Amino acid sequence: MALHVLAPALHRIARTRTEDYLKERFKSSVQFTDFHVLLYPRIHLVIDGLVMRHQARTDIPPLIQISTVTIDANVASLFSARPTLSRVTLSGLHINTPPHQPGGKPMIHGTPVNLAAKFPVTIARMIADEAQVVILRRDTKPPDQFEIHQIEMDNVDFNRPASFHALVTNPLPKGEIRCDGQFGPWQADDPSQTPVSANYSFYHADMSTLKGLKGILSSQGRFSGPLDYLNVEGKTDIPDFALRAGDHPMALHTDFSAVVDATNGNTYLNLVTAKFLHTTLVIKGEVVDLYPNVKGRTIVMNTVSKSARIEDLLLLAVQSNPPVMTGTATLRAKILIPEGNEDLIERLRIDGQFGVGEAEFSSNSVQEKINALSRRAQGKPKDMGLTAVSELQGVFRMAGGQIDFSRLSFSVPGADINLDGTYGVDSGELNFRGKLLLRAKLSQMVTGVKSFFLKAVDPFFKGKNGEKAGTVLPIKITGTKDHPAFGLDFHDKANQARENNNQAN
Repeated sequence: MALHVLAPALHRIARTRTEDYLKERFKSSVQFTDFHVLLYPRIHLVIDGLVMRHQARTDIPPLIQISTVTIDANVASLFSARPTLSRVTLSGLHINTPPHQPGGKPMIHGTPVNLAAKFPVTIARMIADEAQVVILRRDTKPPDQFEIHQIEMDNVDFNRPASFHALVTNPLPKGEIRCDGQFGPWQADDPSQTPVSANYSFYHADMSTLKGLKGILSSQGRFSGPLDYLNVEGKTDIPDFALRAGDHPMALHTDFSAVVDATNGNTYLNLVTAKFLHTTLVIKGEVVDLYPNVKGRTIVMNTVSKSARIEDLLLLAVQSNPPVMTGTATLRAKILIPEGNEDLIERLRIDGQFGVGEAEFSSNSVQEKINALSRRAQGKPKDMGLTAVSELQGVFRMAGGQIDFSRLSFSVPGADINLDGTYGVDSGELNFRGKLLLRAKLSQMVTGVKSFFLKAVDPFFKGKNGEKAGTVLPIKITGTKDHPAFGLDFHDKANQARENNNQAN
């Protein structure tokens, strides 16, 4: 009977106190579609259509929207020094984080009020299923969206960390992330400094959701720190990783250390060590909102390798199997991958340089041609005991599915080849122009009568402008990677223009 008499007053007090709590905590206007309180046999409070707008702003989506909030509690617990809510259930939770303002004060910031003292409430268990977190972007950029299938938190208050379990869908590559750890206590003066620590596992992530990649990724690790500076350490494994350009599945393992700003989604790669086949790559970089007019974030990586194999890199990037060349390789490159719907190969931008030592060709016929070139270049055409080991190096730039090479040089004992040109990643088309520099004179490359007659033309092909060569021949390489065409280039306008440019420089 007493509860029945007191019901209107308790309803009014509960509603007022709930509104005050939410307004103070989130600095937001608060609206309800409906508010119900049942008092017997236990407190059961239902809030429908909860909408909170940060600082009452209507120019951006609401900070928080919840279809239904259900709160259960024992009557006796509400009259204790520290009231306890036994269970809070959030249905249809939708959070919109306002745009991050670089260099300025966060749009959402703390309150000087001691919330722990003003609202000494503990939530024994809080549950939200099928929630959504949207990170709004500056300008006209589309927002980032994260689906949270389930989150459970125990012993939630303002004085101590709350344990939590979460199941989140990662959009790209698409897969499920499970997290178990501790969140809080809430830092009222600056929510971005609220600490969190957890172990995570990420399984069955389909790399094909990123156009141009293949494989199923798994990852395990741990993150800890304040929300705006989470230190993340972990490892990833893709047993069947492949680029579309090469389409050769191989095991890829990485160990990484990174910093993540959970308030805006930016990631900073302190160190990533990637290993596949007999090759190791060391990577540093960032995944950030780099360009104002480019959709999404851009991956920027600086990659170095002093322990690579050229055959591994070729298997990764080119469909030919076995690879055309083997040997030790060094690599230094800057890689940019802007976000977009295009194929990865089309979006990929690389500026780098490489070197291949002790290179040998997989094809016996090709290697024998290189050996024959080396013998003739040294003026020993009949010395069948000579075997050439090649040195290859150059500078390259990849963009739009094409690789532009400059200062590409290829050396064997007795000969050097200097080239500039392009290679089509998808088409395999070759278009190179350059010079073949031979230590020997033309007349020394053959024997018998041919050698005698060639002595008359030796002066016309002698190196000039400081070139230490007995013979210099203009050459071109055209066709495709599977059917290359080699030839002399005396009348080709492209090679003449290249020679004129080199002389001008």
